[in-house]
Amino acid sequence: MNSNTLGTSRSVFVGPSKINGRGLFSRRAVPSGEIVGRLCGVILQEASKRTIQIARNRHLCSDYIDFVNHCCRPNAYVRVEGDSIVLNAIKNIGREDDEITIDYNCSEFSLAESFMCRCCSVPNRICGYQYLIENNQDEYLHRIARFVQPHIVQMSSELKKSLMIR
Repeated sequence: MNSNTLGTSRSVFVGPSKINGRGLFSRRAVPSGEIVGRLCGVILQEASKRTIQIARNRHLCSDYIDFVNHCCRPNAYVRVEGDSIVLNAIKNIGREDDEITIDYNCSEFSLAESFMCRCCSVPNRICGYQYLIENNQDEYLHRIARFVQPHIVQMSSELKKSLMIR
């Protein structure tokens, strides 16, 4: 791990995941609504499999992002603060036994590489928020609304307007 992740190693660690290879776990119990950890790193203009979108054409690359696995019913969400992200608990996260997961549809307008989720009995294709809008996934959109990043909402509003013009 390099110095791009300031102080995070004190709050989280990487361990074996039931979802996908290795995952991110908390070193302490985290009550719902509390901060799990902060991820800092390098800002890139292009999305990749190993980044999280923090603004239009701004994507954070951090040591730990590779290990934040997707879940359609996650226990954490991403909040952007400047050039870093804060992971906040949606529900109580147990110490060392609950993997920290987020819903990638809330933090990415369009994923660099889509994938099939591994959390549902019938896997969903995870492509980003844009895909949910284009495919009228209203129930899913309603469920995640309070966790979607503001820049994603703005980009989706622009997309909706352009779809109406056509």
